[in-house]
Amino acid sequence: MKIIEKYLICEWLKWFGLCFLVLYSLLFLQLLTDQDEFLEIKSFRTFLVLFTRFALSYLSWLFPIGCFVATLFTFSFLAKNRELLALDTSGCSPFFIARPIIGVAIIISFLSWYSQDTEKLEQWFKNSIGGDEPTKNTIVSSFKMRLQSVHRTWYFQSFDLLHGTAKQIHLYCYDENGSELYRIRSESARLSNKGWHFKDGVFLGFSSSGGIPVVKNNRIFWDPSVNSFDEILNFRTSSPRYNKRFTELHLPEVFDDPTPFALLQAKPQDLSFEKLSELIDNFPNQNSSKLNPYRLRRTQLLWNVPGCFLAVMCALALSLRNEQRSVGFITGLSLFYILVFYIIRSLCDALGEKGIISDWVATGIPFVLVFVISVKMIWKNR
Repeated sequence: MKIIEKYLICEWLKWFGLCFLVLYSLLFLQLLTDQDEFLEIKSFRTFLVLFTRFALSYLSWLFPIGCFVATLFTFSFLAKNRELLALDTSGCSPFFIARPIIGVAIIISFLSWYSQDTEKLEQWFKNSIGGDEPTKNTIVSSFKMRLQSVHRTWYFQSFDLLHGTAKQIHLYCYDENGSELYRIRSESARLSNKGWHFKDGVFLGFSSSGGIPVVKNNRIFWDPSVNSFDEILNFRTSSPRYNKRFTELHLPEVFDDPTPFALLQAKPQDLSFEKLSELIDNFPNQNSSKLNPYRLRRTQLLWNVPGCFLAVMCALALSLRNEQRSVGFITGLSLFYILVFYIIRSLCDALGEKGIISDWVATGIPFVLVFVISVKMIWKNR
């Protein structure tokens, strides 16, 4: 590596680090302003873990911003100090000047991809500093899970994502015609690899073509004899024909997982890449419009990886120009292009959330436009 390349990389890394310092300082002030719980923390280690968790959630978004700002200011100040002019007169081509920065941008893109796995990074940081640290709140309250394929509807007062336990559960089971088969109201329940286990509740059975469901030995069985008596009397009712309290009830054939529905209660921007993938991949109805914002968010996180390279290309197009421009002019022009970029992105995001266009198209249009315009400007000023 030549001396000039080392110099350009050092200058770029200086601005990149300064940009991250400023951005994370602003995030730190936002953290103290919006969340009062951080002011009550007495342990510095606990505060450090919580802030790291907060910082990691923004890391993949800050990489493209840092690449753009670092490239823009590096070459703007090189031009201001006549260093670019000196390189040009010495026979250095624009590609030679930009080559080390593009190489660093590719490395940053790989780091951006690695930073998507925020949970592993957070766990590694916890293990590094040691001690008992606070865990995330994994309890989701008051949501509904409707599974049309198996004709069951669940209501949860609370569900623990980490342990698979639930409180205040209501389960409604129907036949293919929509007639109710049984209800379960339980104080607590747990999902395991052996099915659902309910504790301390009430079981209600309804008359059906297969008989009436009853509870025996902590399991559900069907009693056809009662159904035969109903057929003789030609009598069907929507009222429960069987009512029994139980201390424990086991449904070994039921593995309905409420995790995707619980994650659906959170906003897309509050979920990590891993949780977004878990929600999208495991949701029963893959055609549901409820998944559109979450698909869009996951795709945006993926596009942040090449976004680092595209941000450098855009900054190079703005700063590597034939005519001499001041830093203020380049900064103003950059703000104008950033405004146009976010207007186009907001429009595409709205179309993507409505499902009018796919999440990949909605996310890719602004980045492809940036790349095409950047290449055109670089070619024009070569």
